[in-house]
Amino acid sequence: MGIESLSDSSPDTDSKNSLRAWLFLLKCAKRLEQEMSARFREQFQSSLSRFDVLAHLDLAGEQGLSTSQLAKRLLASQGNITRLLDRMAQDGLIDRRGDAADRRVSKIRLSSRGAELFARMAPAHEKWSHEILGSTGVADRNSLVALLRHLHDHLESRR
Repeated sequence: MGIESLSDSSPDTDSKNSLRAWLFLLKCAKRLEQEMSARFREQFQSSLSRFDVLAHLDLAGEQGLSTSQLAKRLLASQGNITRLLDRMAQDGLIDRRGDAADRRVSKIRLSSRGAELFARMAPAHEKWSHEILGSTGVADRNSLVALLRHLHDHLESRR
């Protein structure tokens, strides 16, 4: 039976359909990540990981985020984030400042250079997302967002 065969509705097939959904989500996510990464490299000589950090820091504003907060939001290890942040600091994209409430923690914020780069990257990212996902049609995209939001909320409730 191929991955696309979804005609039977028996309990066994329902379980297999869950597996198929998992596999399709994983394949699509990996392919989307590859596509976006290639576009960021080509247009900005940067990476999707850097864009993700810049986006989270932009949302955090002047308050900034600690390394552990950033790692949690990016679903990455603190060690990987620390290395990425070190390179971004060397490139002048972020600033690290001590946290007034806890001197053991540093808060990471966008530098002016990082904010300028993010301001150029964000519209391109939105445009690329629409180019890639636009073929699905408005109703299908709305359904996809609703389904993925429901799945995300379910997964988060299990933590």
